[in-house]
Amino acid sequence: MDIRYLILALTTRCNLHCVYCYSGPVAEPADMSAAVLDRALDLVRDGRGPFHLQLTGGEPTLVPQSIERAVRRARSLTRPCTIGIQTNGTLLDAGLVEFFRRFGVQVGVSLDGPPTVQVSLRGEAAKTFRGLQLLESHGVPFRVTTVVSGANVGHLDRLVWTLAGFGRARGIGLDLLVRKGRAGAPAAVETAGASALRGGVGAMMAALDAANRCRAAALQLRELELIRDAAVSGGRPFFCHAAKGQSAAVGPDGRLFPCGQTMGDPRFAAGSLWQPEPDCLAISGTIDLPSKDCAGCPLEGRCPGDCPSRLHYNRSDHPELICELYRALQAHQKEGNFDRSRELMHS
Repeated sequence: MDIRYLILALTTRCNLHCVYCYSGPVAEPADMSAAVLDRALDLVRDGRGPFHLQLTGGEPTLVPQSIERAVRRARSLTRPCTIGIQTNGTLLDAGLVEFFRRFGVQVGVSLDGPPTVQVSLRGEAAKTFRGLQLLESHGVPFRVTTVVSGANVGHLDRLVWTLAGFGRARGIGLDLLVRKGRAGAPAAVETAGASALRGGVGAMMAALDAANRCRAAALQLRELELIRDAAVSGGRPFFCHAAKGQSAAVGPDGRLFPCGQTMGDPRFAAGSLWQPEPDCLAISGTIDLPSKDCAGCPLEGRCPGDCPSRLHYNRSDHPELICELYRALQAHQKEGNFDRSRELMHS
C-alpha cells in the first residue's frame, strides 16, 4: 500500500458533546493499544517519499502517552514525515505543548467562532481559549478548523478578529457541515444556506484582509490556498489522498477506513491492520461536484473540487454549497481585495 496520509484515532473518548458530532454516541469507548499503534506505523515504514501522520480521536489529548509514543516512533522511522494533531484544546497543558514544540507537531484546534459561539456548539470555550494561550506562550504555531453551519456562518468575521490577537495563529480551514452521526439529525444544527454562506464568507474575507495588514504573519485561509494551488497545477484531478487510495485511517481496534470522515462506517470498511483490503481504501475520485453551472464558472478547469466523503453524506442536503464558497472567494479576489493577505501568504 502506498500510504501518504496516515490517520490514527487514538481514542473514541471525548470530553465534549458537540451538537453535530460526526461520531455520534459511542457504546463502548476504546483507546488504541500500543500494539495497534505500532502495527499501524508499520503501514508506512517502508514506503517511498514523505508521509503525513495525523493524530485524532475522539479527543486525542485524553491519551497523552499514546501521542508521545506515536510521535517518537514516527520520528524514529527513516522515512521523512510531518506530524499533526487535531484537538479541541481544552486539555492542553504546558508539558504537552512543549512536547509539540520540541518534536515539530503541527497543531490544529477545533474552533467554531468567538467564545459565545464556541460554547453553544462545542462547550467549554474558556478551556479551549486557555489552550490557545498556552500554545501562544510556548511559541507553538497553530491553525483552527471551523465547521461551518447555519449557527455560526454569520460570525465568521468575528472568528477572524478573535484569532487576530494570537501571534502564533497561522490559519483557518472551513469544513462545511457533514450530515453524519449526530449531525444527521435535522434538529441538531442547520446547514448554512447559500445566501448566508456568501455573506458570511464576504464579511470574513474583509476582516481577514484588515487583520493581516496589522500582523507580521498572515492568517491564511485554507480554501484560498486550495484555489491557488489548483490554478498553479491546472486543476486537481483528486481532492485528497483518500481519493487516490493513498490515505488510511486506523481506529482503536485496528480497523481500516479511507479517511477520518468515513471512519466507523461499515460501507467504507477496508479490512484491518492484520487483513487489509487495499482496494477499498480509495474513495472514488470520479465523484464530481454536482453543480450544473460549471460551464462558464470563473473557476472552470481549476476548481479544487470537494471532499468525496462529504459529497457522499450530503447528497440530499445543499450539495452545491462548496461551489458557493469557492465562487465567493473568487469574486473577492477578482475585485482586487486582500492584496496584503496574498502578499503575506506568498512571503
